[in-house]
Amino acid sequence: MFLMTKKREEKIIKEECFDISFSFIQWLNKRLKVYKEDAEKYIDLEYHRIMYKDQEYTQKALINKMIELSDKLLDEEWYYNLGTEVDDTVNELLDIFKTTFHYLWW
Repeated sequence: MFLMTKKREEKIIKEECFDISFSFIQWLNKRLKVYKEDAEKYIDLEYHRIMYKDQEYTQKALINKMIELSDKLLDEEWYYNLGTEVDDTVNELLDIFKTTFHYLWW
């Protein structure tokens, strides 16, 4: 496991705190991609059926949707120049994350 020095960790945190919302989307996007790749080696991401907006999805489908939404949000030109559409996309991402939160482990 990579151990980071306290000074290095503090520097990263300070950089992220400049824009916590965007940093969180970056953080989530990277980890969802790794989680999906690694988790599929150990568990069936199609097993759980999760209700979201009155429709049933697999865990994998919702992870894919979160990756799609966060990829879109990471386009900085789009993210920083659109108001309502960005808000709607962020809200959908966070709603799905909230819905899948307890399933994101193996």
